[in-house]
Amino acid sequence: MSIALRGITKQFGEFAAVKNIDLDVPTGALIALLGPSGCGKTTLLRIIAGLETPDEGQVLFDGRDATLWPIRDRNVGFVFQHYALFHHMSVFENVAFGLKVKPRRERPSRPEIRKKVHSLLELVQLGWAGERYPAQLSGGQRQRVALARALAVDPDVLLLDEPFGALDSQVRHELRRWLRRLHDELHFTSIFVTHDQQEAIEVADTIVVLNQGRIEQSGVPSEVYDLPTSAFVHRFLGQVNELPVQLRDGRAYVGPIDISPAADVSSGATNSIALIRPHEIEIGPEAVGWPAIVIAVRVIGPIVRLELSAQGLPVNEPLEAEISRERYEGERFSVGQKVGLRLRRWQVYPASGAVA
Repeated sequence: MSIALRGITKQFGEFAAVKNIDLDVPTGALIALLGPSGCGKTTLLRIIAGLETPDEGQVLFDGRDATLWPIRDRNVGFVFQHYALFHHMSVFENVAFGLKVKPRRERPSRPEIRKKVHSLLELVQLGWAGERYPAQLSGGQRQRVALARALAVDPDVLLLDEPFGALDSQVRHELRRWLRRLHDELHFTSIFVTHDQQEAIEVADTIVVLNQGRIEQSGVPSEVYDLPTSAFVHRFLGQVNELPVQLRDGRAYVGPIDISPAADVSSGATNSIALIRPHEIEIGPEAVGWPAIVIAVRVIGPIVRLELSAQGLPVNEPLEAEISRERYEGERFSVGQKVGLRLRRWQVYPASGAVA
């Protein structure tokens, strides 16, 4: 099922949760709504589910106006962050619940329900757990039960609100890979809410970045990460160094490095910043590039993060650069070492857009 949002606006008192949102979700797509707390992503998900009604705008399912449809007519599966399982019911009964409460004319027979529930438990790798209770399962297992329960009613759309937010890092990583494989196997239309940038990049076909109730940018993960259209998106999708742009003799500079024509020097504006990701700073010999001193070295698994005091920048505003562990093992940069820096890539924005 395709979903289209047209001019969706929702107020809670004086607070505008979402403002004039337009969004298209093709049939079979897996979309991530990404953004900080309070940006409107959960409100948008609840409007699609029918748990909230927009003040303005339309929700279209396969081109039909579903804005005022009751929840039962939307055929939507919803997975919550904290599972929302019935603790007094077994895993089997939790998954079967949506089937058992269907109207009599639509309700499958008991043998059909049993067959479907067992099939779903096998699908989510919990075929052995049918007679157990939620309290007897781990957090990751309970989330898979919640997903099986949502799938039991054959939803046209699967909505997931921070589905892995309550889980530890390793379990999150395993479950998001598993969700991606499950989606590729079943091809249902899915929208999931997250504030975890890595999660969105790994799982989604399309990322929709929201900020203060509006869409800042949407696109495939590589496009949004590599070509952010605003300082907010650039900063939200990973670590950045923020450096002032200076104009001298009609040229734009970051420190001693000429970044013209990336900066708009024709306007004469001096209030600009350059955002540079740590892995886009190249470290070389002292005599080559921007003079800097290594002030900290942090080994983080396969990467090494260096803090650098660059000539011309305040001492309390170090640059961060990242190199591979392999390169570090070969060159062994040390605290106090003098190096030269080159910038592989940067983007320039008005300074007023730098703060989210």
